[in-house]
Formats: sequence, C-alpha cells, structure tokens
Amino acid sequence: MHPRRLRILEFLARRERAGEETPSEREIGLAVGLKSSQTVHHHLGRLEGDGYVEHSGPRPGTRSGRHGRSTKRRPMRLTDKGWEAAGEIPALGRIAAGPGMEAVRIEEPASVARELFGAGRFLLEARGQSMTGAGIEDGDQLLVVADPSPPDGTIVAALIGGERVTVKRLFREGEYVRLGAENGEHRDIVVPAEDVEIQGRVELILRRPWRGRGHGRS
Repeated sequence: MHPRRLRILEFLARRERAGEETPSEREIGLAVGLKSSQTVHHHLGRLEGDGYVEHSGPRPGTRSGRHGRSTKRRPMRLTDKGWEAAGEIPALGRIAAGPGMEAVRIEEPASVARELFGAGRFLLEARGQSMTGAGIEDGDQLLVVADPSPPDGTIVAALIGGERVTVKRLFREGEYVRLGAENGEHRDIVVPAEDVEIQGRVELILRRPWRGRGHGRS
C-alpha cells in the first residue's frame, strides 16, 4: 500500500476507535502532511476502491462549489480489510463465560500487535467465571479463529439458539452438543446439535498484566 494511504488509514482508524465523526479532507491532510484536499480526496477514493474503507450512509444530494462536491460529510468507516491493514483486530462483542449472559456488540476495535492478526480472526471479551480452570478470567480478550468444525475438547465460541454466545469446551454427544464449563460451580450446557453454531476456536488469551492472579502483591 502507498505509505501516505496507510497513514490516512491509520488516522481514520484512530478516529473511528475513539468514536469521533468522520474527519474532513482538510483535517486528514493536516494529520498526514498533505496540503491539497484534492490529493486527500484522490487517496480516499483509492482506499475505497480497494475495499479498505466504505461509506455507511447514502450520498447527499446537496452540492456546491466549482467541482460540484457535496457540502455534507458522508460517514466513513473501515472495513475488516482496512482494520487489518491498519494493524487492528475488530472486537465483535462480549462472550459469556457464565450463566445468564448474552453477547453485547462492541463498536470499538481492540488494538493488538500487528503480527497476531490473520485472516478469519476476531476478538471477543469474556464475561463471567465458568472457564477459570482453562485460564480464562472475566474481562479477558479472546483471540478467536473462525472454525465451524473444531475437534472435540476444543475451547470454542458457540452461538446457542441464534441468540446467546458463550465460550466453553466442545463435546459432541450424538444428537446433542455438550459445552463444558471449567469451573466446578458452573454446569455444562447440553443442547441439541441443531441449535448450536460454532463460531470459532479460542487460540489466545490476552490479559492486562495487572489483572493477573495475585495482582497488587509485592
């Protein structure tokens, strides 16, 4: 990718991650060292054409100026391809690691080292204590690799009944699937196989160092 386009993409990623509105071409130019808004416009067009960004709203009808450009700013967001190029992994939601918890979508992407990213991977935030025996604590970030058919015994992210997502150890038992907990205080989940969709296997647990066991001790 053109170095200037990569800088634009990284700037857009920071703005989107912070929940800020789409910057103007002038703001982008100031951020990446381009004086010409026309040059910025060209780079944005190439980024959109190559699938790194997309506009999330309809094209406004009000136009003005000699070049006929819209006076309204169209919302822009990064695609999954764009987040990958910017060195980010999109965080898709929180995943239940305990009873009575459902997945909640998170709009902000979680930043991790670029080398950890690969195609078909995403981050989920674990909530609950049912998998502590497998080293998964409440609040951990789980790097999940998309895999609809992992072997039995794999820790997976599973969608139950098309509504609730949970992380458990997978066991296929005839017409049923058992999603095993790793904490004696939590029960396994046993459901018909047709009601379970495996989203992927947990490949890595990411945790802030001060959140580990025994934090605060000298």
